[in-house]
Amino acid sequence: MKMIKMALLGGAALAVTSIAAQADDLADLKAQIESLNARVASMEAAPSVPAGYSLLTIGEGQAHVVPGMSLEEQASFAGPVTTVSVLPTADAPAGTTIEWSGYVRAIIGYISTDDEFIGDDDDISIYGRGRLNMTAKTDTAVGEIGVRLRLEGNGSSVDVDFPVEMEIAWGWWAMTPELTLGGGYNGSLGSIGFGYDGACTCAFIDNANVYELEGDAVQMRLSYASGPMSAGIAIEDGTAGGSELSSNEDSAMRFAGEIAYAGDSFSGELSALFLAADGDDAFNVGLGLGFNLGDIASISLAGGIGNTSDNTGDLDYYFVNGLASMNLSDSAHAEVGVGYKNYEDGDFEVFGVMAGLYYHPVDQLLIGLEAEYVDGENTGSFGGDEETFFAGLTTIWSF
Repeated sequence: MKMIKMALLGGAALAVTSIAAQADDLADLKAQIESLNARVASMEAAPSVPAGYSLLTIGEGQAHVVPGMSLEEQASFAGPVTTVSVLPTADAPAGTTIEWSGYVRAIIGYISTDDEFIGDDDDISIYGRGRLNMTAKTDTAVGEIGVRLRLEGNGSSVDVDFPVEMEIAWGWWAMTPELTLGGGYNGSLGSIGFGYDGACTCAFIDNANVYELEGDAVQMRLSYASGPMSAGIAIEDGTAGGSELSSNEDSAMRFAGEIAYAGDSFSGELSALFLAADGDDAFNVGLGLGFNLGDIASISLAGGIGNTSDNTGDLDYYFVNGLASMNLSDSAHAEVGVGYKNYEDGDFEVFGVMAGLYYHPVDQLLIGLEAEYVDGENTGSFGGDEETFFAGLTTIWSF
């Protein structure tokens, strides 16, 4: 009887102890929950991004493809862009993305000229360039709106001032997923992004005038793109510097159009440009074709006809050129280009050939060895031939 009594007293004591321990655990758990709620409330009360936004991200990736701009216009030696994205809260109208990239380039260049009238001339110089690209876009209630800016400064051992110029100042409005309105300062829509000039890596070479040379222009452009097909029309300033289709007028307008196809193994482009001015009309029509041979090589061809007007009169011309690029390894490739242009009325023709070897181990570094030979022959009444040889060692540091 005494043993049973002691057992009952021990069980009662154990039960009381267990209840007390559980009460302590519940008290601790309640305190932890209250502390967690306080921390969450504190974090919500102290936002880490500007008012009205909920998330800010920074990362690296490929540059945004600007609607209505050709691949040639978007090309740059810069590596992957750094992207800052601000995502809105539920009551904010849009999200904004800002990208930037750039590079610094240094070239040791050699130029040798043999002119029938002037004589021989040899020169070795160091050329430098700095470029900064910036793209900003916002998704709005009426479609994507954005701007692209490109600042560039150039200098050499002769001129080390490095004047900074606005190489691209472009704005766009994607009115629909297919239709885009753009404007500003950019390459001419009449240029061809294939062949000797349009497809080469060439940092120091590409001096032979064996293609259409439209230059950049202030313009308004309407572009359409759906799948691999794209098209565009533009009104351009016809007095832009560096234009093959130049004008003696103080004011002239150029009209340009393009139809392009961009596939995995084949791409093509048909472009046309017409300059309208009193007594000074000119045009250019060009065709470009590209063939991708997988990881082995690629071939790019271009050709066209045109008429240029300047203070020497009207000159009809035609041109044909091509470029072959061969992959030597995962980090090296070689390029070879050849081109010919003939000014029929001016009895002048130009022949050019170029080659380059490039080492690109990472996105941030490119080293190239380049050479080009240009032969200009004047068979008219003035006579005179000119041969020029270019060679350069290029290094490009990108970010």
